[in-house]
Amino acid sequence: MTPTTETGLSFERTVPCALAHRRALGEVFVADTAPADIDGFLAAIQIPRAHSLYFDRLVDYHDPLSTVEAIRQAMIVVGHRYLNVPPGTPASLQQLEFEVEDLSAYRDDSNVPLEGIVRASAGLAGTFGDSAGTFFEAQLAIGGVRALTLRGGGIQFPADTYREIRELQQAGRPMNGESGSVTVEPVAPASVGRRDPRNVVVGQPIPGEQQRIPLIVDQRHPSFFDHPYDHVPGPLLIEGCRQAAIVAAVAAGALDSPIAAVTGCATTFTGFAELGGLIDFTVAADSDPDTGGAAVELELHQFGARIARCRIELAPYPATA
Repeated sequence: MTPTTETGLSFERTVPCALAHRRALGEVFVADTAPADIDGFLAAIQIPRAHSLYFDRLVDYHDPLSTVEAIRQAMIVVGHRYLNVPPGTPASLQQLEFEVEDLSAYRDDSNVPLEGIVRASAGLAGTFGDSAGTFFEAQLAIGGVRALTLRGGGIQFPADTYREIRELQQAGRPMNGESGSVTVEPVAPASVGRRDPRNVVVGQPIPGEQQRIPLIVDQRHPSFFDHPYDHVPGPLLIEGCRQAAIVAAVAAGALDSPIAAVTGCATTFTGFAELGGLIDFTVAADSDPDTGGAAVELELHQFGARIARCRIELAPYPATA
């Protein structure tokens, strides 16, 4: 494919894996980048048609979360290419929110991969000793249509500082408590809009006074664990929020079908999710009469402490007839 006429960006190849912090070629969704103006950047993104996670769906619409992951990667690439972020710099995502502006832009015609142009800005929000707070904002256009707006922020650490912080945190965890070895029975794939059981990341609700839905952390998953981590990666936590929201919304009668699109999400992370302990969601779902969908509030807990909060908006897909 020739470069786009509007931006000059190319979809002919991906950026190097290391720039996107990926190991596998098929997990790199950024094709090209360029500076746009004094504080802005452009990125071309493409989602493979046969991707084992994001093509695993029961409707002829691309998954908006696939483009959230692509934009996340694009911001990493931009940091390395244009903002003097050294290779291998550890980062912690603390806030992420997005809104789908036009769900029809995600319609899958079954002939071409999902491609889009990201217009983004990023910069420093402050410093904390030798670490730096960052912010970013991005708009995604698909076929010239503004499809999604995303904002977020986090902290970048020098490698030594990050290692010291994580060693201190892990030393204080009650790792002999609830552990990752607890058996979790996954829900049926269709109940979260999937075909492949490998892509189910939540288990059957845990009985109790308040509904708790456990997260399944499978370090063999080729997308969520494209490379080794010392914690549960953010994309898995967000997918867990999506699936827990669907399970709870359907059970509460707030959503008619588990085949629903994420049209909005606002997440705040307040701690790292450790690989060695059970993580579960508490969920409250309400119907949204304006969309025919649901608004779901979630909290993630591990070792008796809250590590994240999330609000997800779900809506039925438009008719495709």
